[in-house]
Amino acid sequence: MNRTNKRDYYEVLGVSRDATEDEIKLAYRRLAKKLHPDVNKTDPNAKEKFIELQEAYEVLSDPQKRRNYDQFGFNGVDIDMSDFFSGGIPGIDELFKSIFGGGFGGFGDFFGGFGSRTRAHAARREVGQDIEDELEISFEEAMFGVKKDVEIRRYVPCDTCEGTGAKDKTSIRQCSECHGTGRFRRMSQTGFGTIIRETECPYCNGTGRVIREKCEACKGTKVVPETKKIHVNIPPGVENGVHLKVQGAGHVPSVNAIPGDLYLKINIIPNKNFERHGNDLYTRVEVDFVDAILGSTIQVPTLDYKEQKIIFKELKIPAGTQHGTEFRIKNHGASYLRGKGKGDQYVIIHVKIPEKISKKQKELLIKYKELENQT
Repeated sequence: MNRTNKRDYYEVLGVSRDATEDEIKLAYRRLAKKLHPDVNKTDPNAKEKFIELQEAYEVLSDPQKRRNYDQFGFNGVDIDMSDFFSGGIPGIDELFKSIFGGGFGGFGDFFGGFGSRTRAHAARREVGQDIEDELEISFEEAMFGVKKDVEIRRYVPCDTCEGTGAKDKTSIRQCSECHGTGRFRRMSQTGFGTIIRETECPYCNGTGRVIREKCEACKGTKVVPETKKIHVNIPPGVENGVHLKVQGAGHVPSVNAIPGDLYLKINIIPNKNFERHGNDLYTRVEVDFVDAILGSTIQVPTLDYKEQKIIFKELKIPAGTQHGTEFRIKNHGASYLRGKGKGDQYVIIHVKIPEKISKKQKELLIKYKELENQT
């Protein structure tokens, strides 16, 4: 890919420039499961997209390469993925095994540390696909935090056949193609040496078993749809467009599988009184030009974290306040998701000029102008 046509690595992974190492790993894991050509069979550009993802991760997962990239951009790093993928993209499980020492099912120690569930010893266990959904909340709910019930539809093991997909135990026999191993192995030469690619047996889908008579409830798929209500805690200060992870709320492909996760994209309904920039809030307030000249006390909408609602607070503006003047109200912005404290609120004054005035008002203004010229 020509450097001039490359996308920013942070954009490729969908993370901010101050993303932590764990956030980069999590984003890569989620996108790899979605973009790998073995999974994404409908997109003709799947290979290019996955190579782009792999290249972005190669840079941002390495502290030194990431520092060089942050300072010098693409000129600071020299990554060429063509040799690695010259023999074709390895299967997703084999790729992670060769690079990280862990498979797609468990990701070894490489993807450990996300929550209380450990996957270090589950390299051979199947992992369910993640679910992506969206949740719309109000501005107030985003500021103060809220608990929401989200209804999801996912697949879980069939109770009728206990997730085997077979009518009964006698309907299951060993796969004659892979002799019950569920895997095929082949070797290929690349610029990095010999890569052993172990792929899933297409005849038994990696189970090592085939079914003679299928379960009538799940039609041999082993899973059935389930509608489930999930309780989600939205933290105070969450930003628009953020993906919240609910661990274990994704699809469950088999009885002993590790459930996938649920990723909720948060969509915040805008509030006309507040504009957010980072953790600071900006409020525009119209002030009559006479009040701006003489000084006044105005009512400003602000956040009351104790009562968890929007209230109006008095703010004194001095005489001679100019259009565009900003006043800061400390600790009345959005809460920080990491660490303690809040941003500030900035009140921006918009001096309102009347479109029409009476004859008497006009005379007074002319008189004021004459007096001003005499001083």
